Amino acid sequence: MLTALRQTMTVPADGNIKIYLPDLKPGSKAEVIVLVEENARQHRHMTGSDLLASGVVGLWAKRKDLGDSLEFARQLRQNAEHRERGS
Repeated sequence: MLTALRQTMTVPADGNIKIYLPDLKPGSKAEVIVLVEENARQHRHMTGSDLLASGVVGLWAKRKDLGDSLEFARQLRQNAEHRERGS
C-alpha cells in the first residue's frame, strides 16, 4: 500500500531540502518526488565549463558503430527533416 505525505516548503539558499517524517519506521522504503512551481524556478545558462563538466562532450567518442561523425550527423539531420509528422 502507498501512502502520500505532502509537505510544502521554501527552498533555502543552499538548495538543500530536509524532510522530517517522524511517523515513518527506520528502514521504510520511500520515493521522493519534488514538484517545483514553474515561476519559482531559476533558469541559468550553461557555460562552456559547465558543458565540459556535464559529460556530454565526448559521450560517443569510443563508439565504433558510428563511423564518420560528420556523415552520421548529416544523416541524423536528413532523417529528422524527412520523418513523417504524427497527427
